[in-house]
Amino acid sequence: MLRPKKVAIIGAGPSGLVTAKTLLHHFPQGTFTPSIFEKSHEIGGLWPIHHNRRGSNSGHARASKDHGAGGPVNPSMRTNLSRFTVSFSDLAWESVLGTADVPMFPQAWQVGRYLETYAERYLPDEVVRLGCEVVRAVREVVGGRPRWTVQWVQRSGNEEQRDDTEQRAVETEYFDFLVVASGYFSRPYTPGIPGLAAFADRTFHSSALRGLEDLNAIVEKSSDGGRLVVVGGSMSGVEAASSLALHVSSLRSAPGVSMQTGSFTEVYHISSRPFWTVPTYIPHTQSDDATDTETVSLLPLDLAMYDLARRPPGPVEYAFGPVSAAQVAKVNGYFRSILGEDYTSIGPGDIELGSGEKEALQPPWVAIGNDYAEFVRSKAIRTAIGRVSAVHASSPGRAKVDIEQPGKESMLLDDVAAIVLATGFTPFPSLAFLPEDVLYALEYSPDDSFFPLILDGKGSTNANIPDLGFVGFYRGPYWGVMEMQARNLAHTWARADTEHGIQFSAKEQESKAQERQSVRDYRNADPDLHRGQFPMGDYTGLMESFARDLGICRAPLPELNERPGPVVPARYAVSGLGRADIQTSLQALQETLQPTRGGASPAVAMAIFRALHGSWDFSRSGQGGVASGISIFSPRYPSSPAYEKEYLYEESGHTLASFVYRFTDSPQDAEITVWSADSQDKTAVALLYGLRTLDQEGSSTLSQGEYTIRATGSQWSSHCTYEYVFRFNGVAISSWEYTVRRPPDHGVVLSRTLYRRVQNT
Repeated sequence: MLRPKKVAIIGAGPSGLVTAKTLLHHFPQGTFTPSIFEKSHEIGGLWPIHHNRRGSNSGHARASKDHGAGGPVNPSMRTNLSRFTVSFSDLAWESVLGTADVPMFPQAWQVGRYLETYAERYLPDEVVRLGCEVVRAVREVVGGRPRWTVQWVQRSGNEEQRDDTEQRAVETEYFDFLVVASGYFSRPYTPGIPGLAAFADRTFHSSALRGLEDLNAIVEKSSDGGRLVVVGGSMSGVEAASSLALHVSSLRSAPGVSMQTGSFTEVYHISSRPFWTVPTYIPHTQSDDATDTETVSLLPLDLAMYDLARRPPGPVEYAFGPVSAAQVAKVNGYFRSILGEDYTSIGPGDIELGSGEKEALQPPWVAIGNDYAEFVRSKAIRTAIGRVSAVHASSPGRAKVDIEQPGKESMLLDDVAAIVLATGFTPFPSLAFLPEDVLYALEYSPDDSFFPLILDGKGSTNANIPDLGFVGFYRGPYWGVMEMQARNLAHTWARADTEHGIQFSAKEQESKAQERQSVRDYRNADPDLHRGQFPMGDYTGLMESFARDLGICRAPLPELNERPGPVVPARYAVSGLGRADIQTSLQALQETLQPTRGGASPAVAMAIFRALHGSWDFSRSGQGGVASGISIFSPRYPSSPAYEKEYLYEESGHTLASFVYRFTDSPQDAEITVWSADSQDKTAVALLYGLRTLDQEGSSTLSQGEYTIRATGSQWSSHCTYEYVFRFNGVAISSWEYTVRRPPDHGVVLSRTLYRRVQNT
């Protein structure tokens, strides 16, 4: 009887866990013996398992802050992709949080709970070795068979103790295969900006903004009016700038606070290129060939963007390589169509990028954020396109920042009180345990964070070292792709000869060599023009091509009337395990794609609430005459833990009025509520009514990017009803109105108020 093939897996984050599960459960028992080495004392990688960062009293796992240099992400932070994408194929979110409690965009601690449940279900305790830090891995050939010598040290469970690894006993074990699953985002990256080191005590990396205490510490440095500068675009730049702007807005509008606007800081966001800012819910158009009609619905952005109907007919191919002008134009056209003319006009810089040949080849970048664009519109975030070329300490606690702007004169930003670096992470520490000869064979480049290695197998292997695998080791890895990469490795290694290792056919060798050459060509392309934001960003193409290679049949969605629907991991399951969970996930997916008519849709409620942010011109007519003025929805931290988001609504003009609008992001009953507010201390006093009838499908009609959503509410104390009409252009509300009627027949109009967006110059 052949002995099991021993596999060492470095890292117990999502990629390490799914690799071990795949090796254990997708092949006959005894095929593989995986061991996960995790330097922390809990699983999850950057995802915190506990709601409270200090840990839990459950006794199941010991809390630790050993999640890398930046520590775990804020436990309350929500994912920017939906529950259907942030999951594996055979564990439904309902099995983790309960049928009624699954949010569309889970919080980070819930993701940690998902991973903990996944490990409990699929991995025996002895598979995961916590507190074991791999310090070296050596590859050697013994008797014609490659093997790995893995060396590790046991880390102390005391998070305050920082022993030098050289002072601890090194343990050694031999393995047949090695998997790097230690994460691409290993260490925060600090660019070498001249003068930045002299301002180090007021410079922070965006990964350090994990809670209110962190934000307050930064904002306090500018309490006398200094500027806060966020450097870096993309996801983390938008998140950091939005978090700072929300913190400042909350200080202005917090209950019981009365401070002058001029005493608050300005937030500047410096990005090297323009980018699209996409909210978490976007309009998605679907065609019905039977009736020759189109309908628009609001869907989580990943379900809309990764809809297979967006690809040409026939097999879906994986798009990899330098980005062409045609691809740039196609992507820009798509985002203009879904975001709408008004919303795209308030982004950072000119997304058109000019008409020159070089500008036309610059791939657009994308960030996900619900509040960023409206903060920019209201000047709560001021933007500049360019690169920070120098930082000059000008006075105690202050600096000047030089910004080189393309095609323009350099910009000098003075009175800077603090700098937040949203400059991403470096993957290189995740490779530190590999020996030089292996890194040389992988064509390791320590200066290229986009392509540090030359790999084939869609980022999972290199045929020159076939017993070494990579899972999730690329910029912006998706959970579904991690699962596919694990399957790809396991499929190859399962057929390895126990005496001579892995043997590839001449055709396989040629295909892998061509793939590695494509990676080299992409690595050598102009990084400013032809490189996409995420080199392996074609999620749809990756999933479909992996499925084709591995012989996996995508599960259909019968209720979509033969429409292919979106790419999600649950549609690419391969084993009998978790069959009930797979069906649960697919049923929830179909209900999301075709929501119950007349129900309170979280997508619609969130889209409306998000789009109210900012300033509006209003005119009100009623029995008391005509009034007009300006109304402002100012975001602030919720003044009650029962709510997800909150605005202070204030009117100015002939009469003054204050209200508090609150949003409850309940999985089963999303709701916007309106409360009376004390005009002096800005506290919510009493609930007036809730907008509970939010009909996404029946009330939406599409006309050149425009659609309408209606909502109603009732105030029990006055027996009045409120009829709302929200007119959308893309993801933005262009105008809206509400009518107050008095019973018994609802025919008496007490007032009608029309709002139009204030146009900032």
